[in-house]
Amino acid sequence: MFLLDFKVYKTGDFIQKALDGVSINFRESEFVSILGPSGSGKTTLARFLSNKYHIDYYELDKVVFDDDNGNVKRTDEEISRIFNDIIRKKKWIIEDVGRKSFIDGIKNADIVYYLNLSNFEIYKRCISRWFKQKTGKEKYNYKPTIKSLFQMLGWARKNTKEKEKKINR
Repeated sequence: MFLLDFKVYKTGDFIQKALDGVSINFRESEFVSILGPSGSGKTTLARFLSNKYHIDYYELDKVVFDDDNGNVKRTDEEISRIFNDIIRKKKWIIEDVGRKSFIDGIKNADIVYYLNLSNFEIYKRCISRWFKQKTGKEKYNYKPTIKSLFQMLGWARKNTKEKEKKINR
């Protein structure tokens, strides 16, 4: 087991530590699935593991939404094709909130991590992320509008309520 180094983000007097206090067991595995609600640090952890172990990582939000086409939602057929291409690869790290459409990634993973943070921490991170995106200090998958902030908080709430189901799949 190793303790992850964390990245510090500063906005004025506010300091947020990504991956602070997260420890994991990691063997030289080829298939890793990282689950957790919005703002839990899935992408940060996936990027860290990808760099450390030289395994490509995939944000499954980007499978659902086409970054090159104004973040338009792809058809179910496109999503399925792209996702199946990913899980056929020899090595992968995928991260997602645990959508049913990506259950095969969870089932085929050698290791599944669920990033379990308190609701308060998740909401704080979602709001902080939204402000960073709104001020251009962080890239975004969805345009940072008031509507998208409430959507993200709603997704976080739903995902934290459903975590037991997702962990036990």
